[in-house]
Amino acid sequence: MEIMKYLLLVCFIISGCQTVPVPTKQPAQMPILAYEADVGDYEIPEPESLISLTAEQVAEFKRFQLQSDVNTLLPFQQVKYFLEKRLVNFNYEGKNYSAAEALELNQGNCMSLALLTYAIASEFQVDISFQLLHTMPVLLDVTDRYSVTSDHVRSFLYETNNNESSTLFSGRKSVVIDYFPNRYDRGGKMIDTDEFFAMLYRNLAADALFSDDLPLAYLLLKKSLSFSKVYAPSINMLAVVLRRLGDVQTAENLYRYGLEVSEDKVTLLSNYHYLLVRQGRIVEALAVKKQLLELDDSSPYKWYLVAQDSIAAADYLSAKVYLNKFIDNTYYFHRAYFELAKVHFKLDEPELAKKALRKALDYTDLPKNQQRYQAKLAWLKSR
Repeated sequence: MEIMKYLLLVCFIISGCQTVPVPTKQPAQMPILAYEADVGDYEIPEPESLISLTAEQVAEFKRFQLQSDVNTLLPFQQVKYFLEKRLVNFNYEGKNYSAAEALELNQGNCMSLALLTYAIASEFQVDISFQLLHTMPVLLDVTDRYSVTSDHVRSFLYETNNNESSTLFSGRKSVVIDYFPNRYDRGGKMIDTDEFFAMLYRNLAADALFSDDLPLAYLLLKKSLSFSKVYAPSINMLAVVLRRLGDVQTAENLYRYGLEVSEDKVTLLSNYHYLLVRQGRIVEALAVKKQLLELDDSSPYKWYLVAQDSIAAADYLSAKVYLNKFIDNTYYFHRAYFELAKVHFKLDEPELAKKALRKALDYTDLPKNQQRYQAKLAWLKSR
């Protein structure tokens, strides 16, 4: 009888545990954007207008296809060959252009070239995909308020898929188009067309931001997020724009939202920390700084930029952490060791400063840089 009671009690406990509902975490929701920009004052381009080529440009490519050294190539190879031939004297400047403008003017930035590649590929039914690149940041512009860097991608063009049962790109021949190859580049994740257009509209928003046209930047960033609601650079930039427009609460909500939905947290945490410091919320700011210092993120160049911000703020202890995070992922970048040497010197760590300068010398082959680092090292040794 006692055994029976024990068994019943055990069964009751187990059954009771099984009936307790497990709370489910609700997915993060994009904050409500209450700011109203006058849409009638602006013409926000649609993707179709950005990728449209002129009739003359399409005819130019068709004539190119008929050339004897081209007509035997497969379409995806023809597109690459055309771009290589056509863009020999391309002016690689940091401006955003539509596909037609980039081809007509023979100039533009990385995203303009990727857009042009996408436009030609689409016109001639060639499949394309994009890969995000981790590159040394190219500043689109810098003011006393903020700096913005350009995104970089490279494109992959694929042979025509005649096997409908196969996956989209699996096992198919392809060619890569790398617009600004650099030995410091590191390949990142593959991105879909939606994220590509999110990147593109974010770049256009940067142009508006530096023209101090905040409503236009706001509208372009909303357009960007309509393609990808988790694209961290647009979430971050929209928070900056709204803070500038006076909607600080929504800016903070965006930082919080971005930190929940995006894997790309470095810049979000850095700018959220800045917002909290401006508001005098020091305890919360320190908590955010702690997250940033402890964060493990393998996207190296963001750490380099955050380190620069910390150096400018004379926060040398944080700068040392960020530079070491950068070097852990990109050990061959000589400028990072030079920056680290300056930080060590500020922290009264002369031996570590000398060690960092020796590393900088190990990884540079330009005489100008070698002379600079040797001079700094000699100066330190003489002290």
